[in-house]
Amino acid sequence: MTSKINTLIGSDIFIKGDISYEGTIHIESSVEGSLIAKKDKDSKLYVNKSSVVEGYVDATNVAINGTVIGNVYSYNLLQLGPEASIKGDIYYKSLEMEVGAKIDGRLVVCQSNDEIDLYKLDIESK
Repeated sequence: MTSKINTLIGSDIFIKGDISYEGTIHIESSVEGSLIAKKDKDSKLYVNKSSVVEGYVDATNVAINGTVIGNVYSYNLLQLGPEASIKGDIYYKSLEMEVGAKIDGRLVVCQSNDEIDLYKLDIESK
């Protein structure tokens, strides 16, 4: 995967609504909505330490060092930095977590993308 950032959402922006994306996106702002990656494309989501996301994260590869208030669905690699704060359940295949990261929710390891999708459908239908 290329390290080129396709989209940068700066700290002076406030977004209300879901964001669907492909490629690499770097969030440095507040988002009231979910971040949803296209699954047929290789993508990476970065959530900066000053960012607050109020919604779920549905991503192939994701690095979080900010706050997420909602569930996280990671289909490949989830990286949590020392400033990460997650208030929701995390469904993942592979996880890297640095000292200082905080999780208020369950960690659920999944063996396949289909298993992650089943959890997502079950929770979203409630």
